[in-house]
Amino acid sequence: MLSSVHIENIALITSLDIDLSKGFSVFTGETGAGKSIIIDSIGFALGNRADRDLIRSGEESATVEALFTDLSEETLAKCAECGIEPDEEGCIFIRRTINIDGKGSVRINGRQVPISLLREISGFLVNIHGQHHNGELLNPEKHLAILDAYGEVTAEAEEYRNIYSEYTELKKKLASLEMDEKEKKRRIDILRFQADEIKKAKLKKGEEEDLELEKNKLRNAEKISKNVNVAYDALYGGSGSVTEKIDRAVNAVRAVSDIIPNSEEYMEQLDDFKYRIMDIAELLYENIDGMDDDPDTALDNIESRLDVIGKLKMKYGSDTEQILGYLKSCEDELSEIELSDVISGEIKAKITDIEPRLEKAAKALTDKRVSSGRKMSELIMEELKFLDMNGVRFEVSVTEDDYSASGADNVEFLVSTNAGEPLKSLSKTASGGELARIMLAIKCVIAEKDSVETMIFDEVDTGVSGKTSRKLGLKLRQISQDREVLCVTHSAQIASLGDSHFYVSKAEKAGRTSTSITALGGDERVDEVARIISGIGVTDPAREAAKELINNRTL
Repeated sequence: MLSSVHIENIALITSLDIDLSKGFSVFTGETGAGKSIIIDSIGFALGNRADRDLIRSGEESATVEALFTDLSEETLAKCAECGIEPDEEGCIFIRRTINIDGKGSVRINGRQVPISLLREISGFLVNIHGQHHNGELLNPEKHLAILDAYGEVTAEAEEYRNIYSEYTELKKKLASLEMDEKEKKRRIDILRFQADEIKKAKLKKGEEEDLELEKNKLRNAEKISKNVNVAYDALYGGSGSVTEKIDRAVNAVRAVSDIIPNSEEYMEQLDDFKYRIMDIAELLYENIDGMDDDPDTALDNIESRLDVIGKLKMKYGSDTEQILGYLKSCEDELSEIELSDVISGEIKAKITDIEPRLEKAAKALTDKRVSSGRKMSELIMEELKFLDMNGVRFEVSVTEDDYSASGADNVEFLVSTNAGEPLKSLSKTASGGELARIMLAIKCVIAEKDSVETMIFDEVDTGVSGKTSRKLGLKLRQISQDREVLCVTHSAQIASLGDSHFYVSKAEKAGRTSTSITALGGDERVDEVARIISGIGVTDPAREAAKELINNRTL
């Protein structure tokens, strides 16, 4: 649930803190006091688009912070899939700032994240509804997801998606094979030319590295020869070499071996050193032994070979291994094209086999959607009658469509708000007040299947009053039994039903107007509900009526 909100420097708000609780919270106040600013601020914290005009005049930046606590395992799992983990107390803390230059930042639990990620997880946390917040309801593209959530079609949808994925892969592979003859011949010529060019070079893995080493050796042939000969002579080959001196040392030790203890051991060690030094000398000499008598010619040959490899690298890969890998892919594609008729036949046979399975899975999904849509429509109609919309017809339309990843159905919510009028798209027929009640009816029906734990309703009572307003309030209260509900309202019938009541007001201080918020209880709440009833002055009869509304939470 949304546990607390901090708003700073937004429109009329200098600094505002709201502590919320579970259940049904109502927000009331005079028109223009800033109630909708609070809702817009929460929307800003959840990723809604905003610009620098949102910032309070004279300030450099604006900030909204939102703390979510007591989140369900399902909500936390969805956030985790997006890479957002709660803090050690299981909370998610969002902080969004916008600066006067239009730039801003988003932090979730202290970590800076892109706005796209904020928008993704906010859909798991809060739903905002109202005359200006019904994009999901009015967008037919969202209706299928709403119906599927209500109808619990997970098993049927997964079965269909698995088959559809296999089907589309086969179709894609078939399309890549079924090129016309001219295109096939052109592609074969290109592949053969590329393969022959690489084969002609007779590349070996690691060849380029070996050539570079040899090139460097030849360029330094004189220096290598001079220094290796010096080292060889000093170690083994010349007069006064290390090995010669070791031989003299061994003979000297041998002459006193009957006197000095452990002499045999010393002589063995000296001999071992001698042979190791001889091995090093021979290994060093190998670097010049057989060195090309004509290093310039050898260098030219290496440069020519490296040039061949370099030209191939420009076309086919960054090293010899990648070039050889490209050769294999050419040969594989050539084989596939040359055998395309055979392979195409095999794929067509697989498609023929899978099509009945796809059709069966799509029909099972459609049947579940039609059944769920019929039941959903009936329940929504019952809710609409309760909300005094007896003449309204509502239908979840499920019509045939092309195969897609979501099935073979087109789902749209249709409504007729006047008797005798045909069903039309929801967005084209309902007025603001009607849309608010229809949206509320839908939410009442799908509430148990909707995992979002906080719902915000902004002036859903627009265009309705009296008994209908009371019914709207009762429905909002009904929804709040399973989740947190916040509602901005101008209706006493709704305000009196809240578990918590917040009064939003504005006042001038030091020449500036600022919005403030007060949690009401007892007589203060009675007076506020009475103010809404009476409109101007708060009268004793209005207070009595307010008390009755607050104490008697029925029609």
